Amino acid sequence: MSSFFENALHKGKSAGKKAKLKAEILLLERTITSRKKQFGIDLYQDLQDITCQQEFYATSDQTIATIRPELLSLDREIRALDAKRLKAKGNLDLAEAMKREAFPAPASNWKERAANVGKGASMVANETKIKAELKVINAQMLALKESFGINLYPILENLFGTSASPISVHSSTDEVVNRIRERYQTCKADIIEINRKMIQKEAMIDQLDIESSLRNVSGS
Repeated sequence: MSSFFENALHKGKSAGKKAKLKAEILLLERTITSRKKQFGIDLYQDLQDITCQQEFYATSDQTIATIRPELLSLDREIRALDAKRLKAKGNLDLAEAMKREAFPAPASNWKERAANVGKGASMVANETKIKAELKVINAQMLALKESFGINLYPILENLFGTSASPISVHSSTDEVVNRIRERYQTCKADIIEINRKMIQKEAMIDQLDIESSLRNVSGS
């Protein structure tokens, strides 16, 4: 095989490898975003009750003071959506009960079956509408929690710097702060590992470029 065809074959293989590595890097970038979203979901699960506690507003702790605006904004929106969710769930329970009452026994003849079809169709349509509304509400709540994580992560990164070690516990607020630090540190460790994999793949792309350059020089 001539050097021309060898170089062409090598370029083709190199381009394929680089495309695959770039796709993997893109996937890892998305994984970082997903991890921050999960951070928001987990952290809100931990913190949702403290907005009802006096210590949350009275403390001067820097960590609590930093997250307070973001958390209160999220909590207001979540509680508003939760009220809508509970209302929709009540409407669904009522619709299902009405359907059970409307059809206490199976139809005994074709006339009853025909009548049930029309009546049942409207009831099923109503249930389907309510279920779709519930899905939208749940999706909105999830999206808010995910945005909370994406927005809060860089704020905590700036606050904690290189260390988010636990503090001494003297109050319930200190326990909350340590929970925040733990959640953040776990998320940060995961992101560092993802970034390490990205750097490795970027180095592999650079190496492929170097090999291609050397082959071009030797073949010229």
